[in-house]
Amino acid sequence: MYKKIGIISAMILIKLMIFHQYIGVEQQFWILTLKNFCLILALYSFIFLVKEERRKRTFYIVHFLFSMLLFVDAIYYSNFFTLVPVYSVYQIGQIGTVSDSVWYYLKPKYLLFFVDFFILFFYERHSIGDEEFKVIKITKKWRKVVALFSLTFIIGIMGISQRIVGESQGLYTPYNLGVLSYHMYDVAKFVSKPDVKPQKVEKVIEDITPTQPQLKGFGLGLNKNVIVIQAESLQGFVLDKTIEEQEITPFLNRLLRDDTLYFSRYYEQVGWGNTSDAEFISNNGLYPSSGLYSYKEYEGNTFKTLPLLLKEKGYETMVFHGNEPDFWNRKTIYPKQGFDQFISLNELEADEMMGVGLSDSSLFRQAIPILKKQNTPFYSFFVTLTSHHPFVMDKKYCKLTLPQEYEGTILGDYIQSVHYFDHALEGFIKDLKENGLYEDTVIILYGDHKAFRVEDEEHKELLSHFLGKPYEEDEMYRIPLFVHMPGQSIQEEIHCVGGQVDFLPTIANLLGLSLPPYRFLGKDLLNEEKGFAVLQPHTGRGSFIDDEKIFILGKDGRFENSKAWNLKTGKPVPLEECREGYDRAVAEVTTSEYILEYDLVPAVWEEGLKEIFMHQKIHEVME
Repeated sequence: MYKKIGIISAMILIKLMIFHQYIGVEQQFWILTLKNFCLILALYSFIFLVKEERRKRTFYIVHFLFSMLLFVDAIYYSNFFTLVPVYSVYQIGQIGTVSDSVWYYLKPKYLLFFVDFFILFFYERHSIGDEEFKVIKITKKWRKVVALFSLTFIIGIMGISQRIVGESQGLYTPYNLGVLSYHMYDVAKFVSKPDVKPQKVEKVIEDITPTQPQLKGFGLGLNKNVIVIQAESLQGFVLDKTIEEQEITPFLNRLLRDDTLYFSRYYEQVGWGNTSDAEFISNNGLYPSSGLYSYKEYEGNTFKTLPLLLKEKGYETMVFHGNEPDFWNRKTIYPKQGFDQFISLNELEADEMMGVGLSDSSLFRQAIPILKKQNTPFYSFFVTLTSHHPFVMDKKYCKLTLPQEYEGTILGDYIQSVHYFDHALEGFIKDLKENGLYEDTVIILYGDHKAFRVEDEEHKELLSHFLGKPYEEDEMYRIPLFVHMPGQSIQEEIHCVGGQVDFLPTIANLLGLSLPPYRFLGKDLLNEEKGFAVLQPHTGRGSFIDDEKIFILGKDGRFENSKAWNLKTGKPVPLEECREGYDRAVAEVTTSEYILEYDLVPAVWEEGLKEIFMHQKIHEVME
């Protein structure tokens, strides 16, 4: 009678084991697998509350949804190395734009999560009777018992999950919860609001460097035009790197030695909004949402951004992006970020489409006449696209001769796309010069986020071979930041560790904006003595890098399972030496989330972090 139910249970357990093994669950593998197995059985037990004639169909619907969840999780994990978060429902409409990347990660092996359907169909065709779901008679009394038992069990599991997350400083991952517990906790987290303790904010305030009377670099770009170029997937390792005696970025290599401040230890800090989050952090001096992408999560907020600060000084502000205006909710959020004009694909001629949008060369070329029409000074923000994953371009655009070992690989394609961007940028600078827009303009360039993750063993092996050293998190997160100031006769490499959250105060200083202290979480990298950058959320909350070491929180969120090493020697660093940096990283991100979740930016800018959080005014501004 119960043979089919036994077969189903066994298949669910096997699927969970395969999935947990695939994503690399090591700590407490059997405990997590069995806990999630029991949780699934508790959910499946509700099927017996359905009327007998609908029970079988209901089972197949539920079982298909569970299998589909594992299938989608597997694809998502192969790119982001976590499971599909609940907020991703807001991003379904964007799949078409990045379909090439989706197809790249779609592997036939993921269809194994549906193999059990064929086993069930085979069993039904060759078994005598198929009434397992019907023969179990459930009276009204027993319906209540089943429902009560299942609900009690589910609530108990969620309670255990809450305790585990609490022990991990709020970090919940499939490595400390398991697949289904992770998704259930994610849903619960999605509808709740963050909380922050005053002690955490006190730690953040202690680490903020107050404004100094004489700031290095202050006003070097006063009243000049500003062009910011956010380069897609540009990592730091390509600079000054050659392949077959060919420079990958010949123009950037020359640029960093000519009237340029080069921040060589600058790190990405994007959330799940990737490119859009890079924009958000840079212009706001706050961290992105650790859940939904920031341009959606905080679309109703009031901001105090770099574009808004420059508008107060008479600047015109605009964004150029060769994609659809609704992508990442840009059309809605850009006005609130302080941009007067948004020149998207709708306003440009689609004369050279590459990858996910307009080619970089075409974007730069079409921007020139628009820039010439602007009243000066202006703040112009460019978001490039050609070097977007999976980096594939038509052969005619691939100008480098690659060794056979890199031909047809994702690294080879990436190198070609970055070389293309470098050439497009050179043409843009040339056009700026020819149109009288160069000499009076500060040109800023940085990479938005990583192209390759260390969790992908194939990519890690390729990069390690290419670099001649292990490809680790310190290299993965490193992106270049250039500030090119024509005619200033400056050429300096800044070694202070920083992240994208430091963009606003650093650039504001160069542009002559005097900012009051304790209004943002970034620091001015030109005037900071000790470097520090939070690495999140693609590593566990609390991960960081400073001038001497890097700390990566354990996958299960436990401090004792973390790793740390010296950046110069590569030797392990005792974890207790990282405790202070870990606490600071957690405090900074938590404080930022709290400010944004409760729309406290106006209050913080009016009175400062210290006044709002430390003098018990937090409840007043929230009411």
